Amino acid sequence: MMGFSFTFLIPVGISFIYSDDQARYFLAAFVSTFLLGGLLWLPYRKSNYELKTRHGFIIVALFWSVLSLICAVPIYLSKELNISFVHAFFEATSGFTTTGATVLEHLETLPKSILWYRTQLHFFGGMGIIILAVAIMPLLGMGGMALFKAEVPGPMKEEKLTPRIAQTARNLWFVYIALMAACILSYYVAGMNLFDAITHGFSTVATAGFANYDDSFGYFNSELINWIAIFFMFMGGINFTLHFLVFREKSIKRYFQNFELRTFFFVSLGASVIVALTLHYFSVFEGWYDAFVNAFFTVIAMITTTGFLINPFSDWPTYLPLLLIFLSFMGACAGSTTGGIKMIRIILLCKQAHSEIKHLIHPRAELPVRVDGKVIPVSILASIWAFVVLYGLSTAVLTLVMIGCGLTPLDAFSAVAGCLNITGPALGSIANNYSSISDVGLSVLSFTMLLGRLEIFTIFVLLTPSFWRS
Repeated sequence: MMGFSFTFLIPVGISFIYSDDQARYFLAAFVSTFLLGGLLWLPYRKSNYELKTRHGFIIVALFWSVLSLICAVPIYLSKELNISFVHAFFEATSGFTTTGATVLEHLETLPKSILWYRTQLHFFGGMGIIILAVAIMPLLGMGGMALFKAEVPGPMKEEKLTPRIAQTARNLWFVYIALMAACILSYYVAGMNLFDAITHGFSTVATAGFANYDDSFGYFNSELINWIAIFFMFMGGINFTLHFLVFREKSIKRYFQNFELRTFFFVSLGASVIVALTLHYFSVFEGWYDAFVNAFFTVIAMITTTGFLINPFSDWPTYLPLLLIFLSFMGACAGSTTGGIKMIRIILLCKQAHSEIKHLIHPRAELPVRVDGKVIPVSILASIWAFVVLYGLSTAVLTLVMIGCGLTPLDAFSAVAGCLNITGPALGSIANNYSSISDVGLSVLSFTMLLGRLEIFTIFVLLTPSFWRS
């Protein structure tokens, strides 16, 4: 909390640059967070012990929930926004978990420091504030592997880039910052002003979704900007470990050799073709090119759980809106900044299903599941099945809860999907904005975003009585 409090000083500077009278709210958040963190730290400042896995789960859950509460403070205090704390907490959680769902309207009229702050939350949430903490904790004499295992998305958490976890975290942040810098520069060269280039660069590489305009990327009306966004959303959906290995080896062969990435690419391309053909058939856009660009942009935005839009898809014909929602459930690659189930889990489930079908024909055959030539342990396959079951049950239960909060079944399902998959856009009356949902509903969806960002297990393990008895 003490360390994170200094991030509130950045929008203070933005407020002074643009003279928008928001600095006092961020200064209040800085002072209160630093002092509260100090009060919590002082009694234990001399404690020194090695973190275990169970501590990692507790700290990760507390980091994301407590820091989301803290991040809501300047949003709530701002008189220009004039929203309740529940709305402010939802907005802050959406930013910090890189969901991109919003309760704010008329974004182009908001103070610049608020717009900056929303995407700044994406920046820190993108790779994970815990990874940043892991890089610092060795300096404090505290182990970081427990935190890393609890935070890193995907089923293969034991793999490390380097023997030391702190170096791993720094390598991941190096890749993250490098991609973001390239994205910002590309946007600026393509015609965005510097403020928009930086803030939208934060959102794009973090595969988050906050934009500075109600029309999202449709505001810019630029094909070049759209293609830049497509490229960097796709790059944000790739395993950052793979990015680092390509950089270290100075060869892109790693990209083509990775089965998960190839699957991600062909699924995205195939879905884009299906969407484009449907859009062209129903004459939603003039000509093949416009149909394909809109289809490709939207498919990449949804499968990477970024949620940017150039045209709202909620009114697209026939099955397209639900198809795009289902793509967000798939997600992109494990080890990326995206949400959803993740492509590697989908691949392994399909391979295991194929193996079980073969077992019906050859009951005594040994048919191990392999990816990239490696045999996947049965323990990982079992954990994936457990994850998918919990994911499906969570979707069903939370959808019923949201229907109880007054939403229609379609609105409830799409809202849960948008928050659990940390995608943002929904369907129906909440297609582009969640402000019409009740405070109880927004509280449920805020929990849903935390559940999705921490990939369910991190939260559910805390609800298990045996965890606290161990």
